[in-house]
Amino acid sequence: MCTSLTLQSENQHVLLGRTMDFPVRAKWHPTLINSTSYQTALSGTRKLIYPYVGGGRHVGNTHILIADGVNTAGLSCAELMFPIKAHYLKKAVSGKLNLTPQDFLPWVLGEHISIAEVIADLDRIALIGKNWLAGNEVFAFHWILADQTGRTLIVEPTINGVEVIADSIGVLTNSPTYPEHMKRFQQRLAVSPTISALKQKAHQIVLTQRVPAATNTPTSRFLEAAIIKLGSATLPNQFAARNRLFNILNAVAIPYQPTMNDHPNFNYTYYISILDTSNQTYFFTYHDSNQVFSFSLPELLDHYPKTNQFLA
Repeated sequence: MCTSLTLQSENQHVLLGRTMDFPVRAKWHPTLINSTSYQTALSGTRKLIYPYVGGGRHVGNTHILIADGVNTAGLSCAELMFPIKAHYLKKAVSGKLNLTPQDFLPWVLGEHISIAEVIADLDRIALIGKNWLAGNEVFAFHWILADQTGRTLIVEPTINGVEVIADSIGVLTNSPTYPEHMKRFQQRLAVSPTISALKQKAHQIVLTQRVPAATNTPTSRFLEAAIIKLGSATLPNQFAARNRLFNILNAVAIPYQPTMNDHPNFNYTYYISILDTSNQTYFFTYHDSNQVFSFSLPELLDHYPKTNQFLA
């Protein structure tokens, strides 16, 4: 269970924020990916053109699974669970760059500078439902991207193929699909499905403090995040935008309880991250701490040349 959304400040900082909701067995860390290459499960080793910083964890002894990140070009991406709805090809496709779901985010961030480049490159890949480099699970993912232009992209692998939503409101949770989320959102607000109508109704709800509180369901978290995003005034700078993102994400987070240790598949919010595409800064806070770590990607590259590194 995860929630993600984008915000843009009046001084043109574009931010992507997310909660990482995962079973208690996971150990996530802010992570720098700055090696000269990266390995895929089905297409060998590829050159890492654009280093990035994000949230990662070890899978097996050596492989690092990345859940979100922002690269040196200011392109950001986050993967969220997409159960039941995710659909992948069963076999590798000749003439395509074959990627497992876990390979998609490293391919996006490691080889592209913008959403426009990713869109132009999507026809070249095939998403294959095979195991990754480590672990025995094919993850059901969909992805949200943002870049320095303020553009947002959602990519969903469904039974109809890889669907690309280029005109989203910049909010994503888990299943159902983004179009199904938006249909429920419009029906709940009881207005026409135009952005202006949705913003006007969301603004009324925010002003009257009637924002419905999220539960653990993806649809309720989408509803709360979308209402606050669309119904709130724009913010003057990246500092105010970052604070709003933290407030929204904290509101939809799943609190940790010690009793969850007895249920290894019980989801809770392990961390919250915010990715500033404009200055390539990564903000990260653990569930059990009020400390917010801040990592400047340009500075990290100087400190850790040509290497991958857990940062906290």
